[in-house]
Amino acid sequence: MAAPRSGFRLKSVADLQIWLQRDIGSRLQDETELIAHGGTALTLLGLKESSKDVDFGFRTKVDFDRFVALLRQIGYRATMDLRPSPGEVLLRLENPSSQVDVVDLRFPTWNNWRLTQRVLEAARIIPRGKAQLVLPDRDAVFLFKTYPLRETDLDDLKTIIDRSRPNQRRVIRLFDEQDELNRAELNQTNVTYEPLFNILNLRARFAGSLSLLGDRHRGKVKQLAVFSRRKFKELGLSITLGALVKRLRDAERVVDWDDIMGVDGDALRKRLMPHPR
Repeated sequence: MAAPRSGFRLKSVADLQIWLQRDIGSRLQDETELIAHGGTALTLLGLKESSKDVDFGFRTKVDFDRFVALLRQIGYRATMDLRPSPGEVLLRLENPSSQVDVVDLRFPTWNNWRLTQRVLEAARIIPRGKAQLVLPDRDAVFLFKTYPLRETDLDDLKTIIDRSRPNQRRVIRLFDEQDELNRAELNQTNVTYEPLFNILNLRARFAGSLSLLGDRHRGKVKQLAVFSRRKFKELGLSITLGALVKRLRDAERVVDWDDIMGVDGDALRKRLMPHPR
């Protein structure tokens, strides 16, 4: 597989809309749902001038496979095929001759976030030919942006706060839903991954991103900052948030959650399991 390029063109709202209509929607034979994420969503929402890479998520494998097949047909080739977490596919396709020269596709989750009805309840549907573009609202995009802990994503969080402050109560509701979905799986025996690690990751990254925003921006979303810190403290880990975030941001290091939990892993699992209703 070819190595991905490091420099990509910036895509404006007009670039994205023209590409979706002319190159994608007009060529698809069947209606295909694609959900904008990250900088792509922020650009389409008018909260960012442009996006370097184009991010779409998919809820069904049929839509994912159909979209990949079309991109290959019009000259894109895969330069990256990863499994960021068990069950999640991240596929990057590139076409240097197109203004939209790089497209990142994820299925069925996006950095472990699930595309639930609540996440999408405030989304806009923008038809572009056979392409049904789903544009999540600012609050869902804000929450999803707390996962990577990269400087570019922290900058995007600050931009959202400055330009259109998120509804903190909605962000909290969205986080709680994701947390509860992972906690519910602690009782299941047929999962192919460790839901406890998902809980640790989401809580640590959520709290870590809020802590890294700086006093000025964190002060504008104080309710979120307090909530995220409380959810992290509930884990009862011996490591501090700052030390854990440093490990999570180290690209050369894979975080060993078993080592971080130590002998308290079983007790933590029991505490986080939802009580029978």
